[in-house]
Amino acid sequence: MTCESCVADITGVSYRLTQGVIKHIIPAVASTNAVIAAACATECLKVATQVAHHMNNYCVFNDADGIYTYTYEHEKKSTCLVCGQVPQELSMAPTDSLQNLIDKLKDSPQYQMSNPGIQAMIEGKTKSLYLHSPASIEQKLRQYLKISLADLGLSDGVQLVVADVTSPNSIIFNLRLSLPMDVS
Repeated sequence: MTCESCVADITGVSYRLTQGVIKHIIPAVASTNAVIAAACATECLKVATQVAHHMNNYCVFNDADGIYTYTYEHEKKSTCLVCGQVPQELSMAPTDSLQNLIDKLKDSPQYQMSNPGIQAMIEGKTKSLYLHSPASIEQKLRQYLKISLADLGLSDGVQLVVADVTSPNSIIFNLRLSLPMDVS
């Protein structure tokens, strides 16, 4: 039972719009649920009876001009920055400042970071080198931006964990500190 005052306050409802919902939206939801239930039942049957290979991790269902399904396995690229979690090499000079390192991550066509936060594992302890938020921490760590990497306690082989909004996961870098070659 509906309250007449509640129904009267809903504007824009017409017989035509109501029929559109009943004829199009409700059957679409019901048929989607039926397709998913059928796929789950089929996969259970495959696993229980070993009658066919089971779905790996992705299924395409297309019913635009008939029904067509296809399953395949998404593969990860082992060197992917996002999902690979393989440490990347990052070469810097020991005299470079932390700001130089941040600029390299921002300017690099490979990384294209916007505002990276950096932590390092130094002598078994995690040290925050730079975090852009919250503002109170950024203000406290801002002093490190002008200090050289060597003076920050970073040495060759130290792992840096870099987080940025451009990547859903943190990226791990092996820092390679090498003196610039003398060109004379």
